Amino acid sequence: MNGRVRLLVTFVRERTGGVRVRLTALVTVLLAAALAIAAAIMLFLVHASLTDSADAATGSRALAVASVVQVETVAGIDADALAATTGIDVVQVIDSRGRLVAGTHGVRGIAHVLPMSAGTRRTVDGVTYGADPTEYRASVVGVATSSGAVTIVVGAAEGPIDSVVTTVAVLLALVFPIILVLLAGSAFYVSGRTLRPVARIRAQVSTITSTDLRKRVSVPRTHDEIAGLARTMNQMLARLNEAREQQLRFVGDASHELRSPLMTIVGILDIARTTGEPIDESTITGMLFPEAQRLQQLVDDLLLLAKSDERGTPLRVSDVDVDDIVGEQVRRLEQLSTVGVAARIAAMRVRGDRAKLDRALRNVVDNAVRYARSRVEVSMAVDSARQVGAVVVSDDGPGIPAEDRERVLDRFVRLDSHRERGSGGAGLGLAIVDEIVRAHHGGVRIGSSQLGGAEVVITLPLA
Repeated sequence: MNGRVRLLVTFVRERTGGVRVRLTALVTVLLAAALAIAAAIMLFLVHASLTDSADAATGSRALAVASVVQVETVAGIDADALAATTGIDVVQVIDSRGRLVAGTHGVRGIAHVLPMSAGTRRTVDGVTYGADPTEYRASVVGVATSSGAVTIVVGAAEGPIDSVVTTVAVLLALVFPIILVLLAGSAFYVSGRTLRPVARIRAQVSTITSTDLRKRVSVPRTHDEIAGLARTMNQMLARLNEAREQQLRFVGDASHELRSPLMTIVGILDIARTTGEPIDESTITGMLFPEAQRLQQLVDDLLLLAKSDERGTPLRVSDVDVDDIVGEQVRRLEQLSTVGVAARIAAMRVRGDRAKLDRALRNVVDNAVRYARSRVEVSMAVDSARQVGAVVVSDDGPGIPAEDRERVLDRFVRLDSHRERGSGGAGLGLAIVDEIVRAHHGGVRIGSSQLGGAEVVITLPLA
């Protein structure tokens, strides 16, 4: 029972907390506010229009009666000028002592207004007549006559104006909720159709597991943000799939590379254990020690790359004279290598980790010597204007095809025709070079040298 209750609560939360519901609620609130403002403005305009019409009618009648009084006196006012008509309910002429001189027949009481001086005019709200509580909106005009000043009051009852405004308000109160419901329903429907591709993408992504990242989500045919989201999702899945495949290749290649020296060491030790004969010095120096060194180098390389993947290549930064490192590597090669080494060294100082830069340059020159036929050249160049220095290592070996020059910087990549295990490392040397140089905000570029082989260019920002 508790499980069903939790399921119901989760369902209600999902239904009431979704983007579609929140968007519809927001649109509904905004529409309600807009309709309320529109209703208020409409009622104000209707009231203002009716009031202006009443003021125009009463003002016109008041001026007409005033012109007759000025020319012909009060006795000359025509009965029609004092009669109630559409939009005019009461016409009264009051003398300076507040007595009714002439007025509309059937009206009891005199308008409660202050006497007006001759030539003045105003509009008054809430005018009442005698004891009658009915309020009128009146135009009041002061006129001078031969018998003294009089005040002409022409009023229109405010009741019809209020009645019309009330009727309009009732109609709006009935119509606007219907409009609001229709617009809210339209917003709910449109948002549902708009978000349907998102739900489809979510459903498709939920079926993708970490062991199978080759699936892709469907991209809507629309050219909107949701289509962009689907394309971005597919790009992310492609990157994740590529990263997983690289991880699998890395693990497979690492285990394969570790197996080879381990099998050699274990095999020799097993033979010695089985036969009971001691291992001779030539086997130790010719097989066991090189394989152990190779195993140690491989483990060191793997640890460096693993640390780089986890938190970047750690650096102990100081001022480093790269020309000193290059000089040391050249002297080392001249003593140990059988190929000719030519060097053009220039003063070059950078900010970096000397040990890491030494390892990177050692990997590059060792790689060049390994595949050179007879000659290796190391040169340096400094661009003071751009604050960049470069180390160029060239060889006259088989070179690297153009289509493999970027790939060769990846881990465990060896060109099959020239990079056999017996002649080289595990395919991590240039990958380590790339990691170290990028950690120093530099770059590695591989091309073809004038000697006919490969050319590796390392660029570093100057100190």
